[in-house]
Amino acid sequence: MKTIFLQIALFLMLFVGCSSTYRVNDFSSKEKFYNDFNNSFKSKEVKVTLINDSTFTADKGVVVKNNLVVCYSTVEDKRPQKFILSDLSAINFAGNNNQSAKIILKTGEEFNAENVLTTKDSINFTEVRGILNIDTFPMDNIKTVSYNDGWKSISAGARNGLVCMPLAGYYIGKTITQQMGGNSTPKDRESQEFTGFFLGIPLGLITGAIVGYIVGYDVHYQFNP
Repeated sequence: MKTIFLQIALFLMLFVGCSSTYRVNDFSSKEKFYNDFNNSFKSKEVKVTLINDSTFTADKGVVVKNNLVVCYSTVEDKRPQKFILSDLSAINFAGNNNQSAKIILKTGEEFNAENVLTTKDSINFTEVRGILNIDTFPMDNIKTVSYNDGWKSISAGARNGLVCMPLAGYYIGKTITQQMGGNSTPKDRESQEFTGFFLGIPLGLITGAIVGYIVGYDVHYQFNP
């Protein structure tokens, strides 16, 4: 029984008030919608959904420019490199993995490297670099753009936890007293029930805030139905 009540409480905390959707008609003008969108999305990791329901992630943000939706994302670029060992200042391997390392030249230039191979007088590796990729779409091709904000959902999670957990604590205490049967007095039963209720208050606040942060708060801006 205790497990059932806890599951119900956690279920409510997970799925109550976890998203908001904004549309053009929620703003006084399209320009206001676009300005608000740019302020919200220009530096966040976001999910873009096209009108054909395909999705992709833009980890460097999205903005609206000249009736276009511009998406910024990082892509890996790999290229082979070779240096003589006397050019190196340091090689910092990643843990016990000798295949990945940060290589620093005497000039101060640094490389993130994989597939590292050293010989008697030289080093060969694959340089891994993040390159900014820019994709542009007409607004008519965009269905929604969304991001998840863990901090924004902390208060909602704490509020839901404050409602759910004291009730769960009360019924857990009631269940315990029922299982004790004739071994408890009415005063003991009442004390047990309300102890569970009051213990549920701080537990609900803390648990709800943690669950809220993990689940996050989804913010959607809808361009087309």
